[in-house]
Amino acid sequence: MRVSAYGLGAVTAGLLLTGCGSLGGDTGEGADGTREPTMEEAMVDFAACMRENGYDMPDPEGDGMISLPAVGPDDEELMAALEACEDIIPVDENAPSEEEMFQEGLLMAECMREEGFDVPDPERGQGIAIPVEPGDDEGMEALTRCSEQAQEEVRGSEGGEDGDS
Repeated sequence: MRVSAYGLGAVTAGLLLTGCGSLGGDTGEGADGTREPTMEEAMVDFAACMRENGYDMPDPEGDGMISLPAVGPDDEELMAALEACEDIIPVDENAPSEEEMFQEGLLMAECMREEGFDVPDPERGQGIAIPVEPGDDEGMEALTRCSEQAQEEVRGSEGGEDGDS
């Protein structure tokens, strides 16, 4: 499995992770008769797994996203925890495709440069490094604006959030 980071070091200056598998959008039973976790429950479980494996990750905030400080692929502690937790990385069934993520990354990088941040274009299959710390309100506002603009341009006005495909 390959872990993709939409905004390695970001989407809220952290990561929005995608991985293998998917979650049911409801709380119905899974194929084995157990209840499928909600996305929020899965994100909390993932954050707990990351902490158990040596990476200090907070539980998701009200928007359901996990925030991380800016990190790179050479962060051995993060990569080791991601590898240990890869089987439970929560994935929304309506998550964008790799190509959509790449296109959004290109648009985000361009937008962030226009906002005054030195952000190189991402490479295919790689995340985008955003040099914004979670406490940087101005940077976070720019990141949110750029992320929303990129999502709208690539996925349309719904931003992929309503689940209607």
